[in-house]
Amino acid sequence: MNSNLIYKIIFLLAAAFLINSCVEPYDFETETFEDALVVEAILTDEVKFHEVKLTRTYRLEEDFPKPESNANVVVTDDTGNEFPFYETTPGNYVSNTAFGAQPQNKYQLLINTIDGNAYSSEPAELLPGNEIDDLYAKRMILQGDDGVALLVDSENSEAASKYALYEYEETYKIVSPYVVRSTIEFEGENWRVVPNTRNETICYNTVPSKEILLSNTTSLRENNLDSYLVRFIQKDDPVLGQRYSILVKRYSLTREAHSYYSTLKKISGSESLLSQNQPGFVNGNMYSLNDEDEKVLGFFTLSNISTKRIYFNYYDFFEFDEPRPQFPESCIPFRPGENFDTPIGMIQGGTVRYLSMAGPPVEGEIGEGPIRVIATECVDCTVYGTNEVPEFWEE
Repeated sequence: MNSNLIYKIIFLLAAAFLINSCVEPYDFETETFEDALVVEAILTDEVKFHEVKLTRTYRLEEDFPKPESNANVVVTDDTGNEFPFYETTPGNYVSNTAFGAQPQNKYQLLINTIDGNAYSSEPAELLPGNEIDDLYAKRMILQGDDGVALLVDSENSEAASKYALYEYEETYKIVSPYVVRSTIEFEGENWRVVPNTRNETICYNTVPSKEILLSNTTSLRENNLDSYLVRFIQKDDPVLGQRYSILVKRYSLTREAHSYYSTLKKISGSESLLSQNQPGFVNGNMYSLNDEDEKVLGFFTLSNISTKRIYFNYYDFFEFDEPRPQFPESCIPFRPGENFDTPIGMIQGGTVRYLSMAGPPVEGEIGEGPIRVIATECVDCTVYGTNEVPEFWEE
């Protein structure tokens, strides 16, 4: 699950530990604090190097949770196999070897922290899942908004789990509205115009999903899922402006795991820490081996995984006379005059880029300086992404 979403949930849970009744508006400061381990662990049948993330709940006045470093992390199964993990960055642990969960085995996550505390998950099994049969994009009006919907179809077997968690990762192409063929090169207090050799016209940005997406087919006659909405993108969103790709992952869940993620979804969508329905503590399947009263946040999840990726272009769904959204929304070249910072000073500050030496006035252009400049984000796409083409990208 996306870490930013997890951090938000941790914050809300930390608040829930402290708030038990309605209070007047108050600048939060922690007077009492309940420290708890937070575990993020989804083990799948995909043969890969799996990850486990460990953090601690954090105080309301703090910005981010603290990583749980220098822990001993091991996944075991009921046939005697052990899969140790090592810490790559603070709080992030990766398995020493690549492996995938087997449906006939039961697994447990074991954690020993540097301060001597031990934690375990309840034994977990892998439920069979279903393939994503189709992932497709469709232009539609949703709640009055025109845009593109990303939809999933799954034809599920009766033996497969009726519960699923979805994640996506979207990647979009960015093309700078202006191309600058020259730039300013500084040598001490001197400068000169030189050819621009930097690749800053075409970039790509990859963003993970930021919400918990769940499906439940228990109320359906058949265990099938049709036109499940994974993502809706409004027409004027610049991520649609060029070429767009989305990778969708479907994780099978047990009923207990689905219940856990459903509770997290409700908490993450809470509009106020002081809402009448306080979330309280979310029970998972992790517990302390030292103290049965110690709270542990997290769910050790075993999932069958199915993935699918699609690509499309803006004009696959929109007419050529419809305005294409872009990063940024508008760009106007200008000539800094006497009432502005000097153009060279502005260029050195990074807020603008050299566009050209001043020539005849251009319609819409402002200022009377000797140099035409433009906002950096109008010519340098690395403001919004990277100029390295993703390995999976297809044109």
